[in-house]
Amino acid sequence: MTSAMLHASCLSAYLRSGPKPHDEPARAYFDQVRVVVDAAWQISTTADIELPHVDGPYPPGYRVTKWFGDLLFRTSLTDPVLNARLGRVTTMLDHPATLSRPGTLLRALRLSLLRGA
Repeated sequence: MTSAMLHASCLSAYLRSGPKPHDEPARAYFDQVRVVVDAAWQISTTADIELPHVDGPYPPGYRVTKWFGDLLFRTSLTDPVLNARLGRVTTMLDHPATLSRPGTLLRALRLSLLRGA
């Protein structure tokens, strides 16, 4: 439902912009909604490659991304700040890219080292 709401929000913004009939059909809408679609697919398919029947191909940087995702998940179990950040991404209130901010990475690393997670 969150994805559908974000799609509707993009459509509303596009329609409020007063598109002209002779403009390239809905290009601005599709440019906006692409961010939503890409984020939804990223969230929903990240774990798919770990399934035993999936043999790749692995995307560039996959091992680093997986390592950090595992670290973030483990530390978010005991840290309310990381838990809230992860929750905002999984509920699509924030874009997945927000998890790669330096402050989030450093917090997860620090907590992992302190707690031996």
